[in-house]
Amino acid sequence: MQVITSDKIGLVKYIYCKNEHLISEQKLVPHLSRKINNMTWSGGYGGYDETEITLCRQNGLVESFEFYENIENTNDTYISSTCCASFLSNSNCIYTKMLNHHHNVIYDDLYNNEKAKHGSSNIIPLYTNDNTKNGVYKDYLLNDRLLVTINSGGYVNILNWKHGDSDKYRLHNKIEIKYKNDKNKLLQIYVDNYKNDVLNKIEFKEINENKNMNNFITKKTNQYENINLQDICKEYHYNNMISKNNILQSYILSNPINAATVNELITNRLAIGGYKNCLKVFDLFTGNYIWQAKHLGNTLLKLHCDTLIKSINFLNDINVNVLAAGTYDQKILLFDMRCQSKSVYVYDHFKTSNVSKNKFNYSNYIYSESDLVFTNICSNTYIHEIKPETLAQSNAQINNTEDLHNFKTVQFKKEENTTKNDTYMLNSKNKTKTNKTDLKRKRDESVDILNNENDDQVIAEFNTNELKSTNIQIFNKLVIKIEDESKETSEKEIESENNVVNENNENDKIKNIIVKKEIEEQEQEQKQKPNEYPILGDTNKCKENCKKYCIKKFAHKDSQIIFISDNYGNVYEFEITTGNMLLNYIYNKKNTIEKQTCKKQKIERDKYIIEHRKELYDFYKEYQANNKSHVRNDLPVMWAKHDFDQFLITLKKKHKLHRGAISFLNMHKQKNLLCSASYDRFIIIFNINKRKIIKRIHVGNIVTSCLFHSNIIDDVNSNKEESDGEDVDEDDGDEDEDDGDEDEDEDEDEDEDEDEDEDEDEDEEEDEDEQEDEDEQEDEENSEGD
Repeated sequence: MQVITSDKIGLVKYIYCKNEHLISEQKLVPHLSRKINNMTWSGGYGGYDETEITLCRQNGLVESFEFYENIENTNDTYISSTCCASFLSNSNCIYTKMLNHHHNVIYDDLYNNEKAKHGSSNIIPLYTNDNTKNGVYKDYLLNDRLLVTINSGGYVNILNWKHGDSDKYRLHNKIEIKYKNDKNKLLQIYVDNYKNDVLNKIEFKEINENKNMNNFITKKTNQYENINLQDICKEYHYNNMISKNNILQSYILSNPINAATVNELITNRLAIGGYKNCLKVFDLFTGNYIWQAKHLGNTLLKLHCDTLIKSINFLNDINVNVLAAGTYDQKILLFDMRCQSKSVYVYDHFKTSNVSKNKFNYSNYIYSESDLVFTNICSNTYIHEIKPETLAQSNAQINNTEDLHNFKTVQFKKEENTTKNDTYMLNSKNKTKTNKTDLKRKRDESVDILNNENDDQVIAEFNTNELKSTNIQIFNKLVIKIEDESKETSEKEIESENNVVNENNENDKIKNIIVKKEIEEQEQEQKQKPNEYPILGDTNKCKENCKKYCIKKFAHKDSQIIFISDNYGNVYEFEITTGNMLLNYIYNKKNTIEKQTCKKQKIERDKYIIEHRKELYDFYKEYQANNKSHVRNDLPVMWAKHDFDQFLITLKKKHKLHRGAISFLNMHKQKNLLCSASYDRFIIIFNINKRKIIKRIHVGNIVTSCLFHSNIIDDVNSNKEESDGEDVDEDDGDEDEDDGDEDEDEDEDEDEDEDEDEDEDEDEEEDEDEQEDEDEQEDEENSEGD
């Protein structure tokens, strides 16, 4: 495994995870003012390739460094110490992201589905020449490398992130010749001229939001007057700053911005929020807000509750219009852009963990304010590169009808179960008749089928040449529409002039006829001329060089797992449920409270929950309201409108990974691995399925962010290390739920305990079998050596 980390003193490190952790560091001058806040991959077309890293610093610098990978010899893998492109954003830059170019691959289907369900909607607009004047839609179609940067003060820049000589700012030849022997003087002149010629001339569009979503724009310049570039820029920035033509759009949004993210699928959506700054979604293609959240309102004690957002993430597994936000006051807020501006669910993590003292264990409930902060939200990714060696395997998995049939049967069994751990209950009923190892094997097979057929299913495949051709075709259509509109306006002007002209004046009529003929001749000449933006030719010529990518299935689940970190070194595993899964949960809860049995209604359960959907939602709304307390100063029940699905957040597990605040979380694109960076100067690679720590690496400095490299270099002892991972201190999520789930039946708790004991016994037997196999292999090797 390969990980890229950044630290508080402004250096980037490459870490190759094996027995002897190989760490390669940049050869730059460290300083606290050069702290790195965020990193992203930005190589190749659309930023898909992992050959370049773009980072943003606390002093406002945005820099790009090349990543040289040598698979055969990892000692030659390193990160360049000279940037290939740079830009200075205003003040503290907290987030940067390349805008990938697969937007048009999936947007038409999303637009048609939204239009069929809800009619015309503002959140998924149809992009035309009128609504894209203040955005970057046309630049997105023409340029394949767009980078967005976000500052804490609300400044947003969209840059054409190319590295050519024509894309960079240069001094006049006379000045270079005059001061060629004095590099310091030459850098000083270069920086001063860059500030006057480029930065101070940037036209920022300040977007002021209104309640009616009618955004009005005010333009501002000279936003860099108080910034001293000589204290920020270094020698390698000379002739490496991008030119003014590469600064496509600049905005000033609502501030402060403490959290920002770009939707991985719909890449034009930018979500921002901050301390006392409500969540907003900004459309980069139109240059306007498409959705704004409201404040949380008053608590049960009539005290105003501010929205203190620290982290944001889109829940694309459920729907591309659903967002989750972590706050400074240990809350998780769910928002559904389709139905309302208020949050649809609020999870308040007000309880603390168990306390052990004098051989007695008890729960310590603290209902006052806490300093717990949810620092990061992380979930799975959807864009993957298709490699030639794995293409045949992926097609075989998708076309395997037997696995698909098994998946359906397993899913049907899960829907029939009425307890919380459904699959475990099925196995526990027959545990006296079946061997434990067989149960473990069947459970693993069902999990593999679920992962292969449901999660990893590919819904779209594309390559770079296809994206280029489709984007240029869309742009040509927009150009033709502009020409048609200009033709209509010119004809209307001529007709109006003809009406004004005196009918008796024949000379004026002849002039108008001549003008019409000239316009028609000019239009014919333009049609005969070659197109300014010609459509690319045959893509088969470049198929060998272009790379192929796929988009995993999204917006198809009734639940999604997210990982959230806090400032005490914990990582929480939450499950967000909605749709039929939530209705089943409410149905079971209702039967448990009312002490009814539902064995006779198992077959008709799906019909029942659909027909009585409103009754179940009303019951659970009342149930949640009864569990709210004035002692905790809870918020009222947050609920979606009647026509939309409701949501529920439950805590599955809490993992104690670090001894300090966690600064960043990142998930691997292909494997179920989670990398966490902390202020305790460690990074940890955590196996999500096995819930074990695979690697714990001391980096040396305070780590601010981390990135997984998708390529996994095989190591001799890699499988052994994964199986022999370090156990983690875990807490069950059922104790910390906020909706009063501690009133479950005692029978369910006993069954869960039995299943957990069974799992522990099975894990112990597997560890013993693995150790016996390893001993046998060592004996065979020794015998062969003899």
